[in-house]
Amino acid sequence: MNLPTTPKHRLPTRMLGLAALLTLLSACGGSSDGPPPDPLATFKQQRLDWQPCDPTILGDEVPYFEQLGDRARCALMRAPLDYAHPAHGELAVALLKVSAEQPQQRAGFILFNPGGPGQDGLYLAPRFGALWAGANPDSPSGKTLKDLSNRHDLIGFSPRGLGASSRLYCASNELRQPAHVPTVDRSETNLAAVQHNTRLEAQACLKNPLAKAIHTDATARDMDLLRELTGDERLNYIGFSYGTWLGAWYASLFPERVGRMLLDSSMNVTGSYSDATRLSAMGFHRVFNDVVAPYAARHPDLYGLGSDAEGVRQALQTLPIPLKSWVLNVMNLNSSSAIGDALIGLRAATGLQELLATQPQAASSDLLLASQTHTFMADPANDDMAHRAFRQLIDQLAPKPPSSVLLEPQKAVRLSVICNDLPTQGDQAFWTALGNEDAARYPGWGGDVTQNHCLHWGGPAVQRPPLSAAAKASPLLMLQSRHDGPTPIEGALGTLEALPNARMIVIENEHTHGLFPYGDDCADPQVGEYFATGKLPPRTSSCPGKPLLGESSAGALSPIKTAKAAVKASAAVAPPTAKAAAPNTYSDPQRAADLMRAIHQQLDRAQRGR
Repeated sequence: MNLPTTPKHRLPTRMLGLAALLTLLSACGGSSDGPPPDPLATFKQQRLDWQPCDPTILGDEVPYFEQLGDRARCALMRAPLDYAHPAHGELAVALLKVSAEQPQQRAGFILFNPGGPGQDGLYLAPRFGALWAGANPDSPSGKTLKDLSNRHDLIGFSPRGLGASSRLYCASNELRQPAHVPTVDRSETNLAAVQHNTRLEAQACLKNPLAKAIHTDATARDMDLLRELTGDERLNYIGFSYGTWLGAWYASLFPERVGRMLLDSSMNVTGSYSDATRLSAMGFHRVFNDVVAPYAARHPDLYGLGSDAEGVRQALQTLPIPLKSWVLNVMNLNSSSAIGDALIGLRAATGLQELLATQPQAASSDLLLASQTHTFMADPANDDMAHRAFRQLIDQLAPKPPSSVLLEPQKAVRLSVICNDLPTQGDQAFWTALGNEDAARYPGWGGDVTQNHCLHWGGPAVQRPPLSAAAKASPLLMLQSRHDGPTPIEGALGTLEALPNARMIVIENEHTHGLFPYGDDCADPQVGEYFATGKLPPRTSSCPGKPLLGESSAGALSPIKTAKAAVKASAAVAPPTAKAAAPNTYSDPQRAADLMRAIHQQLDRAQRGR
């Protein structure tokens, strides 16, 4: 059938508009057949202006800038608020780079993330930079680490919403209701207060337009934007705890751009945050019952909690709710170096319980006076530390006036990431029942899932990429403690199973969370070799763990007499013994020990949100 033609001077209005548009594109040099313009072009074309860092960029932390000299530089990277709509605004991402010692041999950069979510990672670059610069090239393992220092830039960054980047705060006038942690107090009144506060916090964050731009997908894309701006084809990465979730997300988005990637203390990236929280309750419960309580019972002279492990467990579980809440809040079960402080805090609380048994109506001032003649522990140094913990406990128990809602960036970012990343299921009754189940199974640690901010969030802001894509990336390396509390090995094994391109090294008889650098001759050299050459261990392998504080590998007491001295000694690099001819990994072992301790203290704060 012949269609009627329309004279040129009578083209429809829509056709005239199309013709004008084509003429305009032609005049601008465009073509209807060419690729569309890159909406991220303005961000990809920026130049990172690396300048000497403000010496206070890390707050009151010692940044080791003096030792690093001109190698340490800082910059701000412009990134879109919303990668799906790059024209809708931008924010700043702070970067701290320690340049390769031999830039002419540069082989790319290594990016660090300490976890959280909600933790600043700027400090990791100067810490690792100073540590690896002191590696001993005459040692086989030291030579590998020195090679990393020579050939790689090391970059730490403040994830969006944190640190020196554009920061997220959540605040409102509404007053919080007094509440104990839901892992300890499962009463209807307390849970109602907890849920009231949870709702206020979520609503306060939603009032800040930045909150919806804070999630793992955006941070992963920020990482890739940084890779683009450095000119590197692949991204090398070391992530701890939540940093493993972030690393897996990046590998799922950009599998072809993954270089070397270490996932240290891995979450189960196949599940949800609530799944990970429930695993943490199991992990902490196991660490206290199977590691900490027996350890305290082996050293009654140091901690004053008796010589029966079950008695130590009951000492915690039978505390009144306010005392138990305080102990669990200050108790650090993330590393062996923190065991002493954890048990000293427990002993301070049981000491207060003893004083209250004889003076149930005593005022705080009377309890402080009575504590001056109370002996918490036979060891004088530990007893002095217990007295200080006792005074802190009394201060914390003092009534406080109601406070308005204010979430600092750490907690605000954590809340936003969790709720923006994934959808939540069920209603408040569902999460209360789940919390009751966990609290009964893991008393003291289970039940936190009841505190679910995402019920008031309105749904996620992004969609998680398929993990199957990450399996196509370059081989990944995982490092895991056998008895990790926050990220139990059961979850890490779930991640390993989902990633056939991954290898896992397990540190046996160890519960430290955030392992690298471990300061040993087994795990550290393998990690270093992986980054230097790509060499991989078997699919699964193990390394021996270190003895607990004040104990030999056989479980006997060492000459260390106090917990404070044990903490200091535990971070030291052991001098050569039977292998006296082998040089130390680091040229200055004591300085290396101090640096490793500083790294692990920061990683510990990242996990504890402090």
